[in-house]
Amino acid sequence: MAKSKRFKEREQRMIDVAQGRIPDRVPICGLIETYALSYSGVPLKEAATNISKNVHAHAKIYDDIYYDCAYIASLAHAWEIGWTLGSDVFFISDDGFTEQHKEYAPMVPDDYDALAKDPIRFILNEFVPRKYSKLDATNEEQKKAFLSALVPFFKFAGAMVYGSYAFRKIDMPIVMGGAGQMPLDFLFDYLRGFKGTVGDLRRHKDKVKAATEALLPYSFDLSHMTNLMMGGYSGGVPWMVKNLVNAIILRNDFEFTTFPWIFNPCHMPPFMSPKQFEEFYWPGYKAVAEHIHAHGGHLLTVLEGEWGREKLEILRYLPDNSVTFVVENDDPKMVKEILSNNSIMAGLPLELLRNGTREECIAAAKEMVDELAPGGRFIFCTGNKVLLSASDAKPENIRAVNEFVHGYGLYY
Repeated sequence: MAKSKRFKEREQRMIDVAQGRIPDRVPICGLIETYALSYSGVPLKEAATNISKNVHAHAKIYDDIYYDCAYIASLAHAWEIGWTLGSDVFFISDDGFTEQHKEYAPMVPDDYDALAKDPIRFILNEFVPRKYSKLDATNEEQKKAFLSALVPFFKFAGAMVYGSYAFRKIDMPIVMGGAGQMPLDFLFDYLRGFKGTVGDLRRHKDKVKAATEALLPYSFDLSHMTNLMMGGYSGGVPWMVKNLVNAIILRNDFEFTTFPWIFNPCHMPPFMSPKQFEEFYWPGYKAVAEHIHAHGGHLLTVLEGEWGREKLEILRYLPDNSVTFVVENDDPKMVKEILSNNSIMAGLPLELLRNGTREECIAAAKEMVDELAPGGRFIFCTGNKVLLSASDAKPENIRAVNEFVHGYGLYY
């Protein structure tokens, strides 16, 4: 489906900000996950097993409330695949709409040498059977489990493709065009958990460093393959064919989409000292960001939690126009001043959107636009965190704030 004039205008606003140009107005991006399900009244289990309900549940809020760009067009996690293969790491909260996950650490310190020696062998032979109970079985049982997971896999992939099509019908670009998993975050998220990773940074420094160095090439590969899956509709068929060959066969010169961008939530940095960040996290992050930028892409990094000035100062050495930083608990004005060679995305505190009046929310939005819009390099997002639960924000406050920013945030 061809891009409409309105779609192109919205997409261009995002690209202009990322590339350091002044757009016609401050773009508004929706960082919305399972909040969209409660808004539309579609329970998570229904959305996870039905492509149409999944996509249309996510589209409704963007059709009802003004936005220039959506975060995702369908569920971010492949729920049904996990259920089919026997994983209970992700589960549905009591409200029926919100996703939850428990800390899970299938790897022990003695596994570090095997992980560093051959990450793929370790992940396939050790991690996968530990996480998915139905794959910790005989070869015949594993084969049956894999076959049973094919339908959920194609549903998940199909929701991405259908979501791109459905959102283009409502003139809504999607910002997430792939995943940029940093090596230390992979350890934290999937292998060692919070307690294990934090402890390992003190007790097993050399092994952590060796493991993150070994995982780095796969961070590149992940960004390539997910950009093919999630950015393909934007890139077009010739782009997909060319880059599929580059990613799988030639393994060189992968060309990322200019838009959508590679999404990267940074989970570990809030729990690290500046010294630990510079030693263990920064080398992998810098390498991934520079790789994506050098190959025509852009990184959308979520500064989860509070980073503080010292860690933010380290990020100043990234290439110009290579990253847009989503600000959570740090002062957005400080972040924009420190990282002035790149762009930021910031929004109102969820507490205000949840408990504040319409007038209070609009006043706060005006103050934010007045402070952050001058000079460009600013995208407004409704809240300062991804919206998950129905209790995160009042829909009427979201509507009022977005309508205000859309009218007030004009550059020319």
